Amino acid sequence: MMPRFSIFSRRGAARNPAAEPVAGKSPGLPRASGAWLLLAWDVGGLRAAVAQGDRQGVSILARGQSRKADFAAALAETIDRLRGQLARDGHKLPRRAALAARRMRPAVVDLPLDPDRPRPDAQMRELLRSDMEPALAEFGGLWTIGALLCARGYLSGADRERVAAEEALRRKDRRAPLRYGETGLELSLIDRAALNECLELQESLQYLDSEPMSAWKGRLVDGERCWLAAALAGRQYRQWSDALAARGIELDAVLPLAWLCSEDAGGGESGEDGEKGDHGDIQRLCLELHCEEVVAVRRRRGLIAAARAEGRMERPLQGDWLRRLIEDWSGEARAEIGIVCLDAADEDAARRAAGDIELTSGHPVRVTGADAAWDALWAALLREAAAQNQEHRLPRLKLRELRGKPWKNPDILRVAALLAVALALVATEGVQRYRLHALRQTLAERTKKESDGQKLTQLVSRANAEAQQVARELESSRQALEPLINERARLEAIAAMRQYLPDLMLALGQAIGNDAVLEKVGNSRVVSDATAIRVEAWSPTYTGAQNFVNRVAEQTRALAYGVAQTEIREEHGRAGKSGHRVGFWLVQEPDELEQPQERKPQ
Repeated sequence: MMPRFSIFSRRGAARNPAAEPVAGKSPGLPRASGAWLLLAWDVGGLRAAVAQGDRQGVSILARGQSRKADFAAALAETIDRLRGQLARDGHKLPRRAALAARRMRPAVVDLPLDPDRPRPDAQMRELLRSDMEPALAEFGGLWTIGALLCARGYLSGADRERVAAEEALRRKDRRAPLRYGETGLELSLIDRAALNECLELQESLQYLDSEPMSAWKGRLVDGERCWLAAALAGRQYRQWSDALAARGIELDAVLPLAWLCSEDAGGGESGEDGEKGDHGDIQRLCLELHCEEVVAVRRRRGLIAAARAEGRMERPLQGDWLRRLIEDWSGEARAEIGIVCLDAADEDAARRAAGDIELTSGHPVRVTGADAAWDALWAALLREAAAQNQEHRLPRLKLRELRGKPWKNPDILRVAALLAVALALVATEGVQRYRLHALRQTLAERTKKESDGQKLTQLVSRANAEAQQVARELESSRQALEPLINERARLEAIAAMRQYLPDLMLALGQAIGNDAVLEKVGNSRVVSDATAIRVEAWSPTYTGAQNFVNRVAEQTRALAYGVAQTEIREEHGRAGKSGHRVGFWLVQEPDELEQPQERKPQ
C-alpha cells in the first residue's frame, strides 16, 4: 500500500514581492487591514514580512531575515532589507508590527472559570502563574550549549555528533572531562566569540522573570471549558517594544510562534470526503517541527482543544515517536494529520515519517514544506493581530488590551497620583512652617537628650568590649576542640571504609596468581587519606608485578577504589631469589555521576 501523504512547498517559485499572495487557500480578513510589519523571532534569528490583507486574502509585499542573536541588531538589518524592497515598488515601511515569538510559551490550562466570565486581569495572571512558569522553565531547559550552537549555525549536525563522540571517548579513556564548548574549541569547530554568544543566550533563555506577562483565551468546546494561555518574560516584551519604538514602529501584538505556524498550514486543502480539514466533524492533528522541539496540536473545527510538546534531543525524526505524541488523539474514525516543517532541512525526514504514521494510524497525513508553512504563518499572524477583541483564536498580548480602560491604565494612574501628591505637598507646606516653630522650641530639650545619649554610648561601648571578650573565648574553645573534631573525622572515615574491607580483601585474594605473592596490607593514619590501604607484594618478574597491579585495579574498580602511587623495584625475595617488589595504595575514587557539575568559565 502506497502512502497517501502530500507535501506543499513553494521552493523554486518566482516571487513578486509587490503582489505576492500567500500560498494555499488561507482565509482573508473580515475587513481591510492595511499594511503590517510581521516578525517571527526564534533562537536562530529573525524573519520578517510586510503584508496586507482584506476579504480576498493576504499579500506579501516584502520579505527579509537576519541571523543576528540580538533582537535590536537583527531588526535593524532586516528593516534595511525590507525598505530596499518596498522602495522599488513605491511602498513605505508600516508603523505597526505584530510579532510571533518562540519565547512566548503557549499551553492548554485547566481553570475553574466560565470562559464567558473571566476574572479581572490581575487575578487571571495569578491563576495562570503556576501553570505558565513551568512552561517557561521547560523551554529554557531545551537549550543546551550544543543545541544553541547548532541553532545559531555555528555547528552542523555532523559537527554536533563529532563533539558528542569526543566527549564519550574522553569518558572511556578516563581523561579529564571537558565541557561541551571546550570540546568544540579543542576540535576547532567553533571559535571563542561564538561560544560566548551562545553562553549569554543560554543564560537569558534560562532566566525566569519574576513578573511574567500572560495572555489567555477561553471558550467552550463541546460544552467543556477550554482555556488557552501563553506567557512571556516581561523584560523580553520591553526589549522588543523599545527596539521597535526606536525605529518609529509600534509593537501592536505578540503571539506564540508555536501553534500559530499550524493555524492555516495545509488547512485549506480538502480531504477525500470533500470537507475542509479544519471544519465539520473531522479533527486535525498537527505536528509542528521546531528547532529542538516538536509541538503537537489537536484542533476541532479549526480551534485548539489540546496541545503538548517534546524536546527532539538530537533524535532523528521518525514516525514511531512522532506518532506517540498524538496516539491517544488519533483513535477517532474521522481525523487527518499534518506535519509542518519550519526548516527545509526537516522536509525529507518529515516525508518518511508521514508515510510511517499513515500506515500505522490509518489516517491521511499532509506534510507542509517550509516555504508554505511560513506563508501560512504570515497569514495567520496578520489575521490574529488585526482581529477584534472577540475574533482572535489564540492568546495574544495586544497593546490596546494591555493598556485597558483609561481609569485602569497604570500610566494614567501614575499621572493622577503625581498630581495628588503635588496638591498634598502644597497643603502640607503651611503645616510644616507651623511645625518649624514648634521644632525650634524643642531644640533645647534635644540638647539635654544628647547628653543622655552620650552616657548611653559609653554603656554600648562597654557592652561591645565584653562581647569581644566572649568572642575571643569562643575562638579559643574552637581551637581546643579542633584536634578532637579532626580525630573524629578520621575515625568516621575508617569506620566507613570497614564496610568495604571484606570485599577489598576478597578482591586482593582473587588478584593473587602464580606470578605474585601478597606480603603486606596496611592503611594510613593521616586524616586526609585514612581510608587508603597500603598493599605490598613480591613477584619474580617485572611483568608479573605489573599484571598483579592491573588485576587489583580491575577487581577493586567496582568497589570505587583505584590504584595510586605504584612502585616496582628490583629486590631479593624471602627465599633469596631475585625478583621485584611492588607497592601501591588503594584509594577511594568519587563517583563521576554523583559529582556536582560546576560551571567553568568558557
